[in-house]
Amino acid sequence: MPYYKYFLWYIVTVVLFESIGWVYNLYELPGKYQVFNIYTFFEFNFVSLIYYKLTKELFSKRSIKFLMVLFNFIYFVSFLYTPLKDYTIFILAIILSFFMILYLKELLNSDEIISFKERLSFWITIAFLFYYLATIPYYTALYLIIHRASYLFYLHHGVLIITYLCFIYGLLCSKKEPT
Repeated sequence: MPYYKYFLWYIVTVVLFESIGWVYNLYELPGKYQVFNIYTFFEFNFVSLIYYKLTKELFSKRSIKFLMVLFNFIYFVSFLYTPLKDYTIFILAIILSFFMILYLKELLNSDEIISFKERLSFWITIAFLFYYLATIPYYTALYLIIHRASYLFYLHHGVLIITYLCFIYGLLCSKKEPT
């Protein structure tokens, strides 16, 4: 399956879980953090599969496979050892940022660098990299230091808007890539 199909599944998952989260907030239902924890599993795996399909080097593919298994192990252990749940988002952001750096390294070392601005995969990577690198300090502050400061949510919404604008720009301005 090409990487953009995983990207489509990622977008569908985001819309689905954001809608569920919106209903939980609207009706003040208990358990909205469990919904977010379940979303984390799908988010990580779809983004990982995107970069597994995009990378070509053996080291990159092996690294992605290993870190996917490691994160999924940590994720499932976090349901048994609940203090670990606060760290899964932080770990997710670091691992996925590493995947994107692997892809960008391969892109820089290939002939595809000539037309990088016309590649949807480049704009997806820029958007994800911006989002995950910006959310590392956000989630660190949210879970470990400040615990629910309201101004942090506005910062996070700004980061999300820029991320989605990069997705939109990439979808509108990229040329069709061979599969």
